[in-house]
Amino acid sequence: MNARRLLCLIALALAAVATAAPASPAASEKAVKDGGIVRMGTTEPFDSMNPFVAFQAISYEVFTNVYPVLVQYDTHFKLIGDWAKSWTTSKDGLTWTFKVKPGKWSDGKPLTADDAAWTGNTILKFKKGAAASLAPFISHATKLSAPDPTTLVIKYDKAVANVLPQLEQFFILPRHVWEPIVGSAAKGLKDYDPGAHLPIVGGGSFYVTKYDKKGTTILTRNPGYYGTRPHLDAVGISWFANSDAMIAALKSNDLDYVDSVPQTVATTLGKSGDIQVIPGPGIEVRDFGFNSSPKKKKNRELLDPKLRAALSHAFDRKQMIDVVWRGLAQPRATLVTPLSSPYMNTKLQPEKYDLALANSMLDKLGYKRGSDGIRRTPGANSHPMSYGVITPTSVQGINREFAIVRDSFQKIGVKLTQRSYDATTAFTEITKPNNKYLDFDMMMWDWLGYFDPDYILSVVGCDQYGGWSDTAYCNPAYDKLYQQQGVTLDPEKRQQIVWKMQEILYRDKPYIQLAQLKLVYAFRNGWTGIAPPILNASSKLPWLNLQKTS
Repeated sequence: MNARRLLCLIALALAAVATAAPASPAASEKAVKDGGIVRMGTTEPFDSMNPFVAFQAISYEVFTNVYPVLVQYDTHFKLIGDWAKSWTTSKDGLTWTFKVKPGKWSDGKPLTADDAAWTGNTILKFKKGAAASLAPFISHATKLSAPDPTTLVIKYDKAVANVLPQLEQFFILPRHVWEPIVGSAAKGLKDYDPGAHLPIVGGGSFYVTKYDKKGTTILTRNPGYYGTRPHLDAVGISWFANSDAMIAALKSNDLDYVDSVPQTVATTLGKSGDIQVIPGPGIEVRDFGFNSSPKKKKNRELLDPKLRAALSHAFDRKQMIDVVWRGLAQPRATLVTPLSSPYMNTKLQPEKYDLALANSMLDKLGYKRGSDGIRRTPGANSHPMSYGVITPTSVQGINREFAIVRDSFQKIGVKLTQRSYDATTAFTEITKPNNKYLDFDMMMWDWLGYFDPDYILSVVGCDQYGGWSDTAYCNPAYDKLYQQQGVTLDPEKRQQIVWKMQEILYRDKPYIQLAQLKLVYAFRNGWTGIAPPILNASSKLPWLNLQKTS
């Protein structure tokens, strides 16, 4: 699942990230050549090429390169212009004016500010429906206009603290392609399948010329790109059913790099000398979530934060980190990561793994063990504490992670059964029927948190039913604070609000946060211009700068 950023990282966080950048040879030190294709391997399947539907990180990595965005992060993790060459802000902070570069869509049509205005106004019009997942990127915007082809004006109802970090994933769509398919109540925004209409028209550095969810997807250089010409002719992304097959393809020179090295081989993969392993600070936080819909009919005891608090002591993070992630992870208590420092609430600590305490708390809450060792709920409608846990097959290590949780829960008298699906089906199972979140009990997945905390805080909002929400959590008091933090310009005051929001989530426990994983990439030798891996879903520079050495 996905994410956004922060106006200014504190110096310490920037330094920590920068030191993780790979020591790639400079182009001046080795002969480099333009052209060719980089062959990338991934075990994360595409869910959709439609930005109104997609939630997988690999899809967002493609969107970042295919569609214009106004700003992006550079290799020093500072915001710079992408399509925008400059911008100004009114004194009251309510009007932002961007001057954009001339360019062309991959089908030869002019790329103009009108495309951006149409995209933004469409999102605003349908932000409580089909466009809910893209609405956080232009939060508090009221209108976008294009007084001329190279000028975009965005009006806000309040001065916003993080306009630029939000806009970093405001993907600008070709109006001439998307406007005809909007349809009644914007149904077309969700139903349209760009992958079935190749090539997919793009205005960024590349555009999609071949799309295969379970094969190889090809992105070809866009001749009308408004920016510096990419060195590569194309990028090929091949999906593998498992990490063993992917790593074997890398070793046999059938791939040039992989986007996620399994922790089980991360420490040994580079020993052959022809592969460079590139670790970096992670943005992935693994979590265990509860269905928080107040309308759910079955197993309603799981709505009780006191029960969730008792269960929170049955998560053996140390065993997960040692066994599943081979030490390449850290325990976490919040969705916000240290990359968003100082916004991560450091007062919150992971719940202690203590089965005796969990058992004692469950006893006091009236959940008594049956003759089979499984606890039962109290009251007239007593039933066994037996629950299904949805897991996506695309998340590396999820099966072993679940097994550790299942075994611990068994020791406190709670039976868990794994329900494993591909990512798209898993999300459908969570949200059904019709985005009402009525049928599931629990889930295990992950979130990606970036530099600015705004996006990751938004995913549990009441307005994200059918959007980003995977727990159906809805708390109006939390939502009010979310709106406040976005328009609080004083960083210290904004920090206080964001910390309070995390305290609410920690108390209500729609999730139990487990651990933040380190990010590990691997490249075969012979490539230069390698950017820090963390940039791939937030900047065009990783693919723009990549070159093959001769």
